[in-house]
Amino acid sequence: MYKSSIIPLAILGTIVSLLAFVPLPAQALPEAQIVEKLQKVPVFTITNDTGNFLQQSVASAGTTNLFTPVFMELKDAASFLKKMKKDQPKNGKVAQITVVPLSEVYKLQIEAQKKSDNMSFVFFPTELQIRNALTILKKPYQSNAIYPVPLFMIAIEQQNKFVTVQENNLTPLFLGKQQAQQWLDRVRKKDPKLVAKAEIKVNYLQSVLKDFQAQNYPGQQQLVLVPSAESVDSIRKLQAAQKAKPTAPAATPTPTTPKK
Repeated sequence: MYKSSIIPLAILGTIVSLLAFVPLPAQALPEAQIVEKLQKVPVFTITNDTGNFLQQSVASAGTTNLFTPVFMELKDAASFLKKMKKDQPKNGKVAQITVVPLSEVYKLQIEAQKKSDNMSFVFFPTELQIRNALTILKKPYQSNAIYPVPLFMIAIEQQNKFVTVQENNLTPLFLGKQQAQQWLDRVRKKDPKLVAKAEIKVNYLQSVLKDFQAQNYPGQQQLVLVPSAESVDSIRKLQAAQKAKPTAPAATPTPTTPKK
């Protein structure tokens, strides 16, 4: 279904996490709502000069698995591309960084599953946000560990349960701890008594996506994903670069949508 180049992956100690999806049950959040929640979150992928995903291969227990890497920050995608150009000059010559909304990754994965297409995505969370999450969880960082993409939410512990803090009937889930802290500071000023005991807690993107596909309740419908400031700033820079150099070479990041 997808035209892609297979490139061996040999990056030891890289933090990766599989983006696994389950079939949509009847009680799931409607797919249109899921897409709407994800479309404002930019992610960064590697494509060739025709806009097709560059798939990677990794051997495990005698089996070769194929996947498409998805980066949460531009700098990680750039590092990956740099290594590709060095280790795989033929493929790296036509490779480029492409920005897509998270909703696009979600739709492609669902489409592939419906047609029994063996295509999966792997998220590369940033080391900074992993360390931020582990600090909150009070766990040590392990360079060779596999971590999911962390989300940061504001919650208050009540009767051994955590109740999320809302604003305008919306519950934000931040991909950056800095944005979560800024939001908490602002809300505390508005209503210090209500959120006096509020604190930043850690959730995971993969867990939230699975819940979207398994449950449909008011609290879930009120969840809003907020991209990190770094990813938003990267988009601005890429857009500015594209306007300044409309005929930039293929290796220059361009915010286009990959072809199937």
